[in-house]
Amino acid sequence: MNEQALIDELSKPEYASLSDQEAADAVNAKTVVVRSSVDSGSLMDACMATGIWAKLEAANQPGSSDPPASLARTMMERLKQPRPLDFDNPAVQQNVADCIKHGLITQEQQQELDTMANAVVRWVDAEGIGECGIGYIINARKAIAGGA
Repeated sequence: MNEQALIDELSKPEYASLSDQEAADAVNAKTVVVRSSVDSGSLMDACMATGIWAKLEAANQPGSSDPPASLARTMMERLKQPRPLDFDNPAVQQNVADCIKHGLITQEQQQELDTMANAVVRWVDAEGIGECGIGYIINARKAIAGGA
């Protein structure tokens, strides 16, 4: 468990007037956005829904090794692979930037797809604390008060 993260969180003014149970409930209910990989099938569906897939198909001229044909082929093959895609990977970011450069994806479409990598999770899970009971709250408050 990440005790320091809980101590830091409970040191915030919004927890000062809460009972131990109320503080535990508030901490357990708090959510944050974290970046995560995106399922390639979901991403392919989004590309089809936004018209990106049609642009990739149109650009994918058989036998052509010039962009945008080679880029379209690469993107289509990658989306067909049944493994998650990490939008924060520099290679993926470069491929997407190249797609924008060659008119296969607009900046707005890229931003829309990028939001798929934003996952809302419980703060206690993101910090490695897990379900927080009043015992955790009591111990953290003792540490804040200098008693632990």
